[in-house]
Amino acid sequence: MKVCPCGSEKNYVACCGRFIENKELPATPEELMRSRYTAYTLVNIPYIEETMTSPAIDDFPADEAREWAKRAKWLKLEIIDTTVAGDEGTVEFIAHYSEKNKKQRLHEISSFRREHNKWLYVDGQDPDAVKTIRKAEHIGRNDPCSCGSGKKYKKCCG
Repeated sequence: MKVCPCGSEKNYVACCGRFIENKELPATPEELMRSRYTAYTLVNIPYIEETMTSPAIDDFPADEAREWAKRAKWLKLEIIDTTVAGDEGTVEFIAHYSEKNKKQRLHEISSFRREHNKWLYVDGQDPDAVKTIRKAEHIGRNDPCSCGSGKKYKKCCG
């Protein structure tokens, strides 16, 4: 039995494999996040691209992502928190990996949106930036929302 790299301790085929091999769609943002992590461990950049929407896909550097995924030794995925509200969700995670024998971590709060019954990755924010509440007299439409959600003001409280 090949254990899934996502950390679920399930068999790969029964876990993320069913999504990566296009047999099923992830039912939650967390399932999509786990399958995207697993796709990076497999250097399956086409799956990464298929599971993205704007703005994330707009300038996605597929070749750079492929090279990074090849160089990295993927150690583990740690899910910190997940939220779902209708067709939007977030997953806070830490992806642990090593590169050139140096341990690294990618800590992100990823935003997801369900479009046509399919969860897609929208964008990711540094948790420190999300927790910082902007203090200003005037907040522009494209500035981060002052509530700390990590979304643009116009897409959140504006």
